[in-house]
Amino acid sequence: MNSTLGLYKSLVLAVRFVLVGLAALALSGCMTRGGKVPYAPADFGPPDKEQAAEVAYDMPLGPLDVLSIKVFRVSELSGEYQVDAKGMLNLPLIGSISVRNKSPQEFAKELEQLYGRNYLNNPQISVRVMASINNSVTLEGGVAVPGVYQLAGRTTLLGAVAMARGIAQQDANPRRVVVFRKRNGQTMAAAFDLVAIRRGEMEDPIVYPGDVIVVDSSQVRPIYRDLIQSLPIISIFLTL
Repeated sequence: MNSTLGLYKSLVLAVRFVLVGLAALALSGCMTRGGKVPYAPADFGPPDKEQAAEVAYDMPLGPLDVLSIKVFRVSELSGEYQVDAKGMLNLPLIGSISVRNKSPQEFAKELEQLYGRNYLNNPQISVRVMASINNSVTLEGGVAVPGVYQLAGRTTLLGAVAMARGIAQQDANPRRVVVFRKRNGQTMAAAFDLVAIRRGEMEDPIVYPGDVIVVDSSQVRPIYRDLIQSLPIISIFLTL
């Protein structure tokens, strides 16, 4: 009886040892690179309608945008205004005007014409998007607070992850962060290593409105995990 009990205890200890070993191996694997998505490919550029990082936020205006309008030397007409759900903006003196499908620069020129027609002499007006439903990125997977975040201006990958309060403390893998981006009507994906970026060994890329950033972890939703696993090594384009 004692020998049987001793054998049972030995088996239990052996199983526990194996489980601990597997867990340690799994945790060590979480901090490695891998997968089929290429790391920092050279052709991972701006998305559709964007030609360079300098114009990344020169997007068409639309409903619910918050605009900062500055009329040079006329503080009474300057301020922040929010576009309504129909794409209309109500401004002093000129009333309601549509902003739909106009760039900030185009809308500023239109305002200069409208104010200059009856109210001001050669007005100088600037328009800047302060917040927009079209000016956001989505962070998924192993970040502390997944969600949709507004881009206030030029933002890098590290900055975007910081908006989600950084990497989650459990099983997130900062060495494998995948960015999904629309280009030429297709979805483009590239992986980045946050550890290497922090060390200065890899460039910290600019993120753009519409990007989906996925930090690898067990919390990654199946739709993104399937995409990550199915993308081929050579071609990083996948039509959805």
